[in-house]
Amino acid sequence: MSYIQPTNHIQFILRPETAIIKEAFRSLDATNGGIETYPISDYLLHSLFLRLTGAQEQKLKCICWEMACRDYEYRYERYERKPYGECSSYDDKCMVYNDEIKKLDETFDITDAIRDEILDDWKTSIQCVLENSLLVRNFKRSYDEYKLLIITIDKSWIMQGTQLFLNKNNIKAEKRTATCGLSLLEIFKEYVYKERNRCAHNTRSYQHNLPSIREMMSQGYKLQNYFLYMSIIILLDKIYIKLFEVYLSKLK
Repeated sequence: MSYIQPTNHIQFILRPETAIIKEAFRSLDATNGGIETYPISDYLLHSLFLRLTGAQEQKLKCICWEMACRDYEYRYERYERKPYGECSSYDDKCMVYNDEIKKLDETFDITDAIRDEILDDWKTSIQCVLENSLLVRNFKRSYDEYKLLIITIDKSWIMQGTQLFLNKNNIKAEKRTATCGLSLLEIFKEYVYKERNRCAHNTRSYQHNLPSIREMMSQGYKLQNYFLYMSIIILLDKIYIKLFEVYLSKLK
């Protein structure tokens, strides 16, 4: 019996997460754009980040389920022998990335052209969504700092073999100057993932001593940037969507 795919799963997987950002901005559009938008923007920024991470976790589970419904050996492997967790950690995200690649035939290769396409789409879509928005206007300094942080990120940072993001030791030091010597892998693990957990469990409600003065004075403090966090989530989304589109094309 053939598998009848639920179109809502496919639509959800292929829907870019930038659409969530656009939806969130509609709440700000209802205001007059005055000083009252500053506390709203601050609250929205945290909520938006949490929605993006949550949507991506659900999307990765849907990707696994779609592949498992067509391959029973993979279903046993992923749901019995080596099940995924919440799909929030880097290891889980890298696992789903490798699962997608394994489902493609041997003729498929992640070329520099594919990496460039993903990166161009990522930077363009982020700019189109954020530029001239009220959120960016209220946090202009953070947004300007974010643009400087990603300026040297190129195809050598992503999708090499089994690695979703490359370790900093595999990227030239001069390309990591803007990011305090870190790669996207380290930034995700040390900043994005930890902030995701803080927001999801609301630990900020009692951790009033964070960040510390020493941390705020450190060079790495500029990496605590919500635009950077959301941008990395969007980049991951672009990668998963691209690979899933190729996967669907191979089924036809």
